[in-house]
Amino acid sequence: MDIIRFMNSYGIESNCRQKFKAVRDQQGVSCKKCSCKDHYWLKGKQMYQCKSCGFRTSLRGGTVMESSKLPFLYWFVSIYLMSCMKKGSSARNVQRQLGHKRYEPIWAMMHKIRSAMGHRDSEYLLMNEVEIDEGFF
Repeated sequence: MDIIRFMNSYGIESNCRQKFKAVRDQQGVSCKKCSCKDHYWLKGKQMYQCKSCGFRTSLRGGTVMESSKLPFLYWFVSIYLMSCMKKGSSARNVQRQLGHKRYEPIWAMMHKIRSAMGHRDSEYLLMNEVEIDEGFF
């Protein structure tokens, strides 16, 4: 996806929040308290509530974004920048692109994203014919 289409789709906070909620709804939410998979959305609280025990989970709860106060837009833009560039992007560069004052929260966010990407990569096994860029060797 090019940057123009990305910004048209996810250029505002509400679009990012809606997309993230749609993905969470599709994948399902698991209760931290009783492990139940049945939840309903509390629109006024912007949280999921377990149908079994009533435990509430935030939209970010149980995800890489848990306990982060950074906007969804920051997360979406950072993931885009990290995944579309061959060599990735530094936390300092992402901080500048986002116009955020502090470096530490951006660094922590990017560390979480890299960790999640690495965990996801370890689930796939390469087999058959594999093509590698020559610049790495």
